[in-house]
Amino acid sequence: MAKKSIITTLVKCIPFIGVLLFLYIIWDVGIEKIGQTFLSIPLQYYLLSLLVFVPRLMFFVYKWNYINRKQKIYVDYWYLTKIFLVSMFYGSVTPGGIGWHMRIFYLKKKSGVSFEKCITNSLIDTATGFIIGLSLALLGSILFFEHFSGFLPIVLAVLILYVSAFVIFMKKERGSRIFTFFIRPLIPKKYREVVGQSVSSLYEDLPRIRDMALPMVLEVLVWFTAGIQTYIIALAFSIEIPVLTFILLSIMAVVFSNALPVTIGGLGVREGAFVIILGFYGVSPEVAFAISFVGFLAKVLIPGLIGLALSFNMHLKPLKQV
Repeated sequence: MAKKSIITTLVKCIPFIGVLLFLYIIWDVGIEKIGQTFLSIPLQYYLLSLLVFVPRLMFFVYKWNYINRKQKIYVDYWYLTKIFLVSMFYGSVTPGGIGWHMRIFYLKKKSGVSFEKCITNSLIDTATGFIIGLSLALLGSILFFEHFSGFLPIVLAVLILYVSAFVIFMKKERGSRIFTFFIRPLIPKKYREVVGQSVSSLYEDLPRIRDMALPMVLEVLVWFTAGIQTYIIALAFSIEIPVLTFILLSIMAVVFSNALPVTIGGLGVREGAFVIILGFYGVSPEVAFAISFVGFLAKVLIPGLIGLALSFNMHLKPLKQV
């Protein structure tokens, strides 16, 4: 019993590894250096980076709506936009971004479709996004193999594993087994029994794999516009890295932080990855740290806070009322 308690405690502590890393980087680089670096960024760079979030939001919502319609889930664009922003907030403050799946409950409430169909919807959208992110990170590790030779086999292995799992999940016979063993335990207990009684509902109106071509193309645009948001912040420091090179490097850093669920919202792991990756191009640690964190603010946290406000002002109530 005591051993189980210790293991549970250790598991609960895992998300704080990244937070400790975040604090260590600040201590190692120097809080004064980092503070001066943040203050040196002109306000217009923040505003321009936030402005680029708008087309990224449009690409994402269009992609998500396409998947919805393939599953015969009909929700208007404005509501999907609000759900996305709300989920973005929860994803930024939970380990491994698990809060992104908060949209399952909002989608169910608005559309009236089964809880299982909404779970599948969120998993498909998330999986296609991460597969594209991994693919772009793989491309970056190939192009910049000289610096990141150790990164290549890891990304390739994770990509193969993820694509294989996705293909298997899209087939009902095999996918139901994956759900039972890996996904069902993540569902809140009060919903678990209901979902367990109707696993077949997960495959109701499931899109074909070839239907995922357009969502994946749109996901490339989502990743690239996110990279541009970060690149705009980098321009404040006159970084002499070509835009496409920088975007691929930033994607590699973000994918690495997303693949390791040892922190909250990628905090610490993402900054550490940026410091290491940009260091190969002569970028100082304090500047790399600032680019990473300010990019996170513009790409995720500030839009997420807007979503949090919408969740109350626009009558999108918390989970307990779904």
